[in-house]
Amino acid sequence: MKTTKSILASLVLILLVSVSAMAQSESKVIAVINKAEWCSVCQQNDQRAMAAFMENNKDMAIQFVANDLTNEETKKKSAAELKKFGLDKTMENYKGTGVAYFFNSGTGALISQVSVAKTDQELAEALLTAKRGLN
Repeated sequence: MKTTKSILASLVLILLVSVSAMAQSESKVIAVINKAEWCSVCQQNDQRAMAAFMENNKDMAIQFVANDLTNEETKKKSAAELKKFGLDKTMENYKGTGVAYFFNSGTGALISQVSVAKTDQELAEALLTAKRGLN
């Protein structure tokens, strides 16, 4: 059951990343989601949090990137993806799993962060805060 939930959560995150990749050139905020298969917060909240993020990012203003910290192989793949956004070195300072980190896509500065364990309303507010953090 845990494996099925983990796979579903991963698929939702992949879908979210893929859809938001279409808007990459227009995105002003990059949200890096730190996750890991061994993370209990991720296991319990990934699927719900990703759905809340998708629901509240219909304007595609925020580009989502998965940073999978499960093992060395997934870390290496994630680092390559983060490098595309110029955040590979920056993310070395942010190792907490079950957390979404919001960065200004132009400067790479951290705007805010939120645990995926927060309520859907708190996650929606975090997206709005990140968007407003650019003004």
